[in-house]
Amino acid sequence: MSVGLGNDVVDLKRARIKRLASNEQFLKRILSVREQQTVNNSNDPNLELWSHWAAKEAGFKAISKIMTPTPIFVHADFRISWSRATSPPENVAGSVIRAGSVSYHGLEADVTVALWPGRVHATAYALTPSKPEAVEIQTRVELLKKPNSSWAGSFQELRSRLSPQELDAVYSRESAAVRVGAREDLALLLRVEEKRVEIVCGPGPSGKYPPQVLVDGHPVNADVSLSHDGLWIAWVVWADNLPGENS
Repeated sequence: MSVGLGNDVVDLKRARIKRLASNEQFLKRILSVREQQTVNNSNDPNLELWSHWAAKEAGFKAISKIMTPTPIFVHADFRISWSRATSPPENVAGSVIRAGSVSYHGLEADVTVALWPGRVHATAYALTPSKPEAVEIQTRVELLKKPNSSWAGSFQELRSRLSPQELDAVYSRESAAVRVGAREDLALLLRVEEKRVEIVCGPGPSGKYPPQVLVDGHPVNADVSLSHDGLWIAWVVWADNLPGENS
């Protein structure tokens, strides 16, 4: 795989989220000493903490796809370096407030963090040496219960739209909904019918193996990352060497 994507959404309105910025044990567990100082010195420690968290989660997902074997996720071992850190602009949903990189054992993923009303969303990508150029990816952050959306149905309805292989990694309405949404975007990007696209994971514990994109049951040069938290679902997609409708 030439591009590894990662993303993570955090629902900032959840009560537990608001409490943890002042929890020293939690900060020590997930942040380096320098990162703890950045959070503690911030004008908005809560926003800074969850920007770091989302970036680390997204970076881990991205790096895991270009690293063998998949690393064990210890948050503090994935180090954040911001090249851009700005105050949130007023009334501009989806504004990028942080940009930089996530590094782990010599590997690096580019990462950005965007702020939306009530949530932050981090997007990351890591590149193998065979594809060093920048890439364009598509990003979506949506309400889980968005009216009239394709993912607004019941858990059973959403499950009925997924293949048996996809269902191996589906453990909740949220995990089904985010797959339905991401599959739609992948089908458009790949220029194929949605029913030909699958998002599958390797065997093992749900959520522990990266998703893979298949068309007609075969891997394609594309990638997807899935995330959900509280009221929100989010995904990022990318594809190269796009097959045509009749391929």
